[in-house]
Order: sequence, then structure tokens, then C-alpha cells
Amino acid sequence: MTLLLISCHHKNEKITKTNTESKTFNSLNRIDTKKNEEDSVTIDTTLFSVYNLSKKTIAIVANLEYEGGDYSGNEFDKIFNQVDEKDSLYNVLIDDRNKVRNFEYYDTLGTFKLIRSNTLELEVKKIVDKSYYVYGTKGFSKITINKVVCALNTCRTNFIAFPIEKFDTAKNGKAIFCSKQLLKINYQKSYSDIERKIRQYEEKESKNYDYKDEIKPKVFANIGDYYFTYNDDFQWGMYPEKSKCDFPGRTIYIVKKDKPIKKFWVDGLDLFGIPCD
Repeated sequence: MTLLLISCHHKNEKITKTNTESKTFNSLNRIDTKKNEEDSVTIDTTLFSVYNLSKKTIAIVANLEYEGGDYSGNEFDKIFNQVDEKDSLYNVLIDDRNKVRNFEYYDTLGTFKLIRSNTLELEVKKIVDKSYYVYGTKGFSKITINKVVCALNTCRTNFIAFPIEKFDTAKNGKAIFCSKQLLKINYQKSYSDIERKIRQYEEKESKNYDYKDEIKPKVFANIGDYYFTYNDDFQWGMYPEKSKCDFPGRTIYIVKKDKPIKKFWVDGLDLFGIPCD
């Protein structure tokens, strides 16, 4: 079962599912099925962000409680809500462990306190793939999903996460995002021109935003005209007192010559706590 689960997804391109599962490299351009229609791209993959949640946990993250567009993350919400009805997971917010069933704290060292529910893990594993390709700032690695945890907070983003084991950061750099599909990503030495255009675009876009981050987008890879970026100082999970990042995120931009920049995929976390402001 392939689900398109993109949190905080701003949809400029039409993304649909296909039954193709390639065991070789693919590119976003190569699987463009309607090249004559500007806003139609087909991807047979699920994309998720990957974050350093603490000193010991790097994890694939899928946001909960996102409403808007054609986002299909409600599959996770449905499962979580069903489990919560039985096991009262939200009671961890009031620190009442006696009212929560079938759970344990997995990692409390980071900005988010991660909990592990046996029931939630069992149910979530029924709808996710067993393995994903995790892409870092320098390279990628195929990883297997073994554990499922979640983070619950009154003000910040709630999410389900899949801890990553044995991701070689020395070889692959900081983990940024993942996909079911093996993508033919290029890692160039410099993206200074593209990065400058994207930052100028974001400055205009965010001019009247009530909330925005000091951290500027950094381009680290591309597939043709699709540029992969992150805005993250990688400090908030490990050393929050040193971090200036309130809204870590990942974005794929489409940057074509003499055409307006578009956002193909956007995902992020709220560390600031907008709902409580």
C-alpha cells in the first residue's frame, strides 16, 4: 500500500500514485508522465522529512493533525486516534502515566519527548513500507523501519516518527529526507546561484508572515530543475539553548530559467508553538 503522506504540503504540482516500483535509480523528470502540461508530475513515492530529534535519535517524521489541501496524513491520524481511544496516549501531556496504557518513554533528551506505544507501533507498521532511502547532505543509505514512536505537545507539532539506526553521517552527512523510491539525486559542489534565487524568492514570499525563521534555505542536491533544500541549524534537538531555529523544514523547489520559482514539496515542524502564542 503506497500512501502519499506529505505533512505541511503546499501542492503546486499534481501528485498521483502509480503502481511502478523501480529497483534502480529514478529521476523526477524521468517519471513525468505529462510533460506537455506544466503542472503535472507523477511520483510513485512517499516523501518524509528526517530530523535530528536528540543527541541519540535521528528519525523519519510524519506530522499529525495537519489539515489542508489533499494531504493524506489523516491515515496516521486515524490510527493514532483509534489507539488513543483505547490507551489514552494524550494523558502523557498531563504527566499522568497511570492513565496511559501500553507505552514507555523512548527518548526524553531532545526538544520533543518521544514515547513508544506497542499498539501504535503494530498498527502503523501495517500501512508503511518496511524500508526507505534516507538522503543526507552528502549521500544516501537504505534503512529498515524497526520502531515507531510519537511526540505529543500542547503547542508544538505532534508527529509519528521512525528512528533510524546505522545511518553513516560521516559518509552521508546530515539526514534530510527519505523516500520509498530510489532517486537519482545529484550532489554538486556549489549551488550558490540557485540558492540566491531561492532566498530572494523566500524573502518576498515571507515579507508579511507573522511567523518566520532566521535560518535561510540551504540547497544541497538536485534532480534536474528540482532543488532539494533544508532550513535547519541541527542544534534544536541536541542543544536547544544554542539553536536559532524555530521552524526547521525541508523544501523541494522547481527552478527553471526565465520562469517563476515554484514549491514542489514543503514539510516542517513548529518548535515555536504558534497555537499557544
